[in-house]
Amino acid sequence: MRYRKRSLKKRICAVQKTAIANGLNNFEMKQFDLICDYNHNDKSEKFNKRLIFVLLILFLLPWILFVLNNFMSARCLVPSNYLIWEATRPLANCAYCENVTKPIVLYNVTRHEFNKYAYSTGPIIVKNAIKSWRATKEFNYKMFKRLYEETGGSYESLDDGCQFLNFKTDLFSLKEVFNMPEERVKNEPGQKPWGNCHPEILSKVRQYYNVPDFLPSDAEFSGTENIFFGYEIGAVMHLDYISRLMWQGQVSGNKIWSIAPVPECDHVCNGLEFYVEKGDIVFLDTRIWYHSTRIPAGEFSLTVQSEYG
Repeated sequence: MRYRKRSLKKRICAVQKTAIANGLNNFEMKQFDLICDYNHNDKSEKFNKRLIFVLLILFLLPWILFVLNNFMSARCLVPSNYLIWEATRPLANCAYCENVTKPIVLYNVTRHEFNKYAYSTGPIIVKNAIKSWRATKEFNYKMFKRLYEETGGSYESLDDGCQFLNFKTDLFSLKEVFNMPEERVKNEPGQKPWGNCHPEILSKVRQYYNVPDFLPSDAEFSGTENIFFGYEIGAVMHLDYISRLMWQGQVSGNKIWSIAPVPECDHVCNGLEFYVEKGDIVFLDTRIWYHSTRIPAGEFSLTVQSEYG
């Protein structure tokens, strides 16, 4: 009996729906004692959809939070503030990259001669500028490994503000880099860059190099330097969000730089590549030139990088 009532109700609802589709309005429908309230049905359907949506969100929320937490904490990924910086970066004046087809190359440059280039956006290569550095003869993986292992609090300094960057490797700290097996050290692709700001280590390594003597005498210099070393894979294409201009000395090996203008200048500027050899210094405004690097196969590259302004 109950089944017959449900069946009859469905048929009446079907008739009612056909009548509404053919033009019978709600006022006319109320003249009959009919059993289907379509307004009520619509509300019920909307309520059910909302309920399903809320339950789905509640079910997925823990997984979403888990993924976001892992994304934000993974040091191998681009830090979240980079995305914010890029989104809020002021538009560039494209004059900086117009007609730039190759780097300016200088030899035996004096401070007076370099003065006109000192605050340009680059790219500039000063050839054989660091050939007198002790670093070109003595900097290597084993030296830095020994220095960090013998200095108390050296690894902790990287957690207190000195950044270690992971470029496409499974090594997430400098300690892991220096704990690699010997056979992996010689074949491990990818650069291992880190900020060197531990006072004792910084004091020791600065005995092996000095700020380029042709930079302006009144320039301000960074209190830290960055060390980059490794094989083959270098930095991915990116901008640097730093406060000053960048210089980088090629202590060991060679490096290939690829640079590109910011997107708003693509219509007037072109990207380019250039080759940097051991003993050279590169100058580039990495805040407005996208840049990436790679190292020729089989070569070990080691560089010292800092800022001035």
